Amino acid sequence: MVTLPSARESLLVRVEFSNDDAWHLAKTAATATNEDGFRAYLHPVDDPSNQGVSWEELVQAVPESSDRPAVMFVVDQEALGAEYPILVVDLVDARQPFRCVAAELWGVDNNLNISNMDWEEFSQAAGPDGVFRGFR
Repeated sequence: MVTLPSARESLLVRVEFSNDDAWHLAKTAATATNEDGFRAYLHPVDDPSNQGVSWEELVQAVPESSDRPAVMFVVDQEALGAEYPILVVDLVDARQPFRCVAAELWGVDNNLNISNMDWEEFSQAAGPDGVFRGFR
């Protein structure tokens, strides 16, 4: 059974453990402060028992709380590639996930968690490959 911590920040959950260096680079990119001073507020979860766990299983494992974030981010095999396209998972309405490059994760995290923007604004702005790379 999967267990995840209760956190006020969005969880950044590692589910791929084949490359520690790639995980550290993805985590660093996802938590970096951008040139305007914005950053994602993430709680990294680096637990080998999560190896290969699906996003659906992770959603079920997020503890219920009144201050639970609206989104969770999953670092799987695909997220360890170029641009670190991290899986964005909706914890409110269980909508279809999309991917977001690590450099733009701050906008998704910040705006969805304060309900400043809607899920569809980001998911529909994703490219043909399903990856959100910012609003251009």
